[in-house]
Amino acid sequence: MDRIATGRFLGYPLGVEPRTDAHVLDASTAPLERELTKDDLRAYWRVFRKRWPIVAVVTAVALAVAAGWLHRQPKIYEAACQIVIEPSSPQVLQGVKDVVELGTGNYWMTKEFNETQYRIIQSTPVALRTAERLALAHDPDFRELAGNQGQAALAQIIRGRLRVEPLKETRIGAIIVSDTKPERAALIANTIADTYLEYNLDYKLDGARSANSWLSEKTFEFKKKLRDSELGLYEFRRERNLLAVGLDDKQSMTAQNLQTINAELGKVHLKRIEMEANRQLIQDALNDISDSESIPEVRSDDSVVHLRATFIQLTKEQAELAGKYGPSHPKVTAMQKELESITQAYRREIASVLSTLENRFKFILNQEKVLGRELDKANKDAVDLSKVELEYRPLARESEEELKVYNLLSAREREIDLTGLLRTNNARILERARVPHAPVRPRSLQTMMLALLIGLVGGTCVTLLVEALDNRLKSPADIEAFLGIQVLGLIPLIGDNREGAERIRERDLGIFHDPKSQAAEFCRSLRTNILFMSPDHPLRTIVVTSPNPQEGKTATSINLAITMAEAGGRVLIIDTDMRRPRLHHSFGVPNSAGISTLVMGSSTLEDVIKKTDVPNLDVLPCGPLPINPSELLHANRFATVLRDCAQRYDRVILDSPPTSAVTDPAILGNLCDGVLLVVKSGRTKRESAAMACHQLLAAQAKILGVIVNGIDFTNPEYGYHSYYREYARYGQVVS
Repeated sequence: MDRIATGRFLGYPLGVEPRTDAHVLDASTAPLERELTKDDLRAYWRVFRKRWPIVAVVTAVALAVAAGWLHRQPKIYEAACQIVIEPSSPQVLQGVKDVVELGTGNYWMTKEFNETQYRIIQSTPVALRTAERLALAHDPDFRELAGNQGQAALAQIIRGRLRVEPLKETRIGAIIVSDTKPERAALIANTIADTYLEYNLDYKLDGARSANSWLSEKTFEFKKKLRDSELGLYEFRRERNLLAVGLDDKQSMTAQNLQTINAELGKVHLKRIEMEANRQLIQDALNDISDSESIPEVRSDDSVVHLRATFIQLTKEQAELAGKYGPSHPKVTAMQKELESITQAYRREIASVLSTLENRFKFILNQEKVLGRELDKANKDAVDLSKVELEYRPLARESEEELKVYNLLSAREREIDLTGLLRTNNARILERARVPHAPVRPRSLQTMMLALLIGLVGGTCVTLLVEALDNRLKSPADIEAFLGIQVLGLIPLIGDNREGAERIRERDLGIFHDPKSQAAEFCRSLRTNILFMSPDHPLRTIVVTSPNPQEGKTATSINLAITMAEAGGRVLIIDTDMRRPRLHHSFGVPNSAGISTLVMGSSTLEDVIKKTDVPNLDVLPCGPLPINPSELLHANRFATVLRDCAQRYDRVILDSPPTSAVTDPAILGNLCDGVLLVVKSGRTKRESAAMACHQLLAAQAKILGVIVNGIDFTNPEYGYHSYYREYARYGQVVS
């Protein structure tokens, strides 16, 4: 079970696994494996050489189909009209903006804008306008395609024949139209370009008209609001007496007046304080004439100043007289009376000054009161104006805002009136479409080349499929990879397959009669490989079998026996094919007695073993055909006979029947040292070979290897040329 599982896991047939012992992998197979790994492409080349008619037929069919398709296809012409789409339209009126901007004005948005314009060119509205302008409904070709579906169907037909291709790294786009008529293709392409420009301009003008209508309505509405607000503001100003002088001016005047009154009031207040101080000083001066000099009012009165100076002079003189004459002297007394008279006069003058100062002080007090009342009035007026301002400012602000909106709407309305007169566009036609001279479809050369390629690829695929479905064993690498058993040798075709004893004998003994032939060299290489498999324990008994009849196992047995006999050993070949024996024909010996009579005990080895023309080679024919060959091989007598033969000869080769017909090879393989499986190149099927290996391994037979028979080295199907050179060179060395 382990061997079967291993074989299945590695991809080998059921019950078969690759041989890994030292006796299997010898020097003769190593060059084959190395050459195969290097030249896998040669295997494909051999497949193509073998099956090239399939590739040729498939390619011819593909070319014929392509030619028929080209013959039936209508000729399609393409015309291209180039347009330039700028980021923005020309600015005729500087600073005046259009309602609809034809362009982006932004470099980073140009790509998206151009893509949008290309979609507009391919849109249904542009196609509908084009169909109407060209009256395609009356064109027989378009009318037939559209049927009774109307303009919408015509637009879809145009869209199906239209494409826009941008030129790389430019703002140019090509409007390409395909049609069966070259003149009509150019006409439609140019018309689509003109229609797109008109559509673009109409879009701009429609936006301007719509905006102008809205602006006119809003301008009239805000004009009425402005008139109402201005009238309300006028009534408010009239009621508040603000017509002659504005509120701001009046507030400014009130503030200035308030500031003036406040300043004057401060001055008067300071003056009053000063006069109050002076009053007290003057009252003090009534009693002391000597202290009156510091009073400004006193200093400014000449009479008072003169009296004071006289008083001081007289006082000095009195003091001198009193010092000279004494205080009671009449002169002193007279001087005293004069001083009293001057003092009375001084007091009268001071009283007069004080009276004048009192009058001025009263005036200042009255002035201060008046200014205080005026200040209160000015403050009240300022407060009243602030209240008026609270009512006035919203009215004025509302009027100003409505004026601004009205001016804005009015100015924009005038701008749109101007821009509506301008027919500027951001797109223009660079080059109009010309009538094409050659069709673009069908592309005969490209189509035929594609058909040729498809044919070659398809033929190759069919070839590989046929090759994959071919389950015949061909090359040694194929056999070793599938069976997991090494190939011991190759045997080429020998002679022909015509019937007749002489023909069979001539073919089977061909390497004996022509030892320098190609077949003889390969047989000697096979002999060398087998002898080197077990140098310490020589293989004495070898069974040669094949999966199916007519695969060359008898001829291989004979050739192997001849080459081993030529090597100097005594060789016996036994015909154990007791259903279709052939060795007696090949060697020209009688078949009246043989292995069958020997096992039955009616003959001895000396009676049945026959000499052949090949030195050191004897043959043991089959003898009379028994009724039950398998039972005869199972007999103990057969094993005894086989041991006796092995004792007398160096090599005993058994030619057994095919494994697919009987179980004899399995029986013989269990009794012998090993089995050689012969497969015919290009004929033996994989399943048959796998079943043969399975039967032999199930009987515990030792499979020594595979021999590939019937190889035609001149046939490129199997690619044996390299193998032939290696084997021929190897055979010449070891022979």
